[in-house]
Amino acid sequence: MIKLVDVTEQNWLDVVSLSVHEKQKKFLDKPIGILARGYIYRSCNVRVFGISNDEHIIGVALVKNMDEEPSCYDLQQFMIDQRFQNKGYGTEALRLILSVLSKERKYDQVEVCVNKNAAAALWMYKKVGFEDTGYIDESVPDCCNLMYNFRKDIPPHSDIIISDFSNSLFQTAFKQYFSELGYKIRDWDGLFKEMNDDGDNVAFVRTSIEGKIIGFIQFRPVKFSSWFFEETCGFIREFWVAEEFRNKNHGTALISLAEKYFIDNGIYTSILTTDTAARFYKRHGYVNALGCKAKNQDEVFIKRLK
Repeated sequence: MIKLVDVTEQNWLDVVSLSVHEKQKKFLDKPIGILARGYIYRSCNVRVFGISNDEHIIGVALVKNMDEEPSCYDLQQFMIDQRFQNKGYGTEALRLILSVLSKERKYDQVEVCVNKNAAAALWMYKKVGFEDTGYIDESVPDCCNLMYNFRKDIPPHSDIIISDFSNSLFQTAFKQYFSELGYKIRDWDGLFKEMNDDGDNVAFVRTSIEGKIIGFIQFRPVKFSSWFFEETCGFIREFWVAEEFRNKNHGTALISLAEKYFIDNGIYTSILTTDTAARFYKRHGYVNALGCKAKNQDEVFIKRLK
């Protein structure tokens, strides 16, 4: 019977003695390195699981919290000793780890980065329900990022499209957003009038079934032109999800609404700036717009929608 055990002063040497096949070593840290990570990442609620079959420690895994959006559990290391591979132990242990995290449920997702050439590992993760996000981390371009979702359904909600920014729902959402950022506005009426005067501004506001504001995304078409070429892009101006509704896929849903709006209106490029959520946008297909600079010095990201 497979079970998860704490790594203690009584069994840590058993963990350190674990090994994998030579061809697998380039994909995994050494066991002593995994234990060292457990210390280094201690501020991230890291957990090092020993994997036991009642008689022996046969594997080790490391999971830490990742609070950077999109927040998730990060399964950084997972290994089964070479003597115990191909017996179903890895799949069973992985399901036990997912069960532990599901009960805690600080996040709705578990992420793992797997080398594209690690066929057996990729098969195992996909077997238990991990899905390829399509995101490639520039620092490890030879790896696939897989995600396991505990909850695939987003709680009941309503999405309202708004183009008149005197709308009280949008104004309430926007004020909550600026309050969270610590911005103080003297003339709110003037700000919302300016949005209307700009023309072509559109927003989706998402509310819960109880009427609470979940978040919003505001965007507009922007025309880029030269003496010879011209293109209209969809510019995402503001994007916010209330703290109590984060890590529940609402951000993903809102950006998808904006992108669908762009496509429906013949716009096939989305562009935005950010100083806080680069990882979130990269996971959704956005890439750094090299050579393009924002006047406020924030990073610029772009996505081709078709």
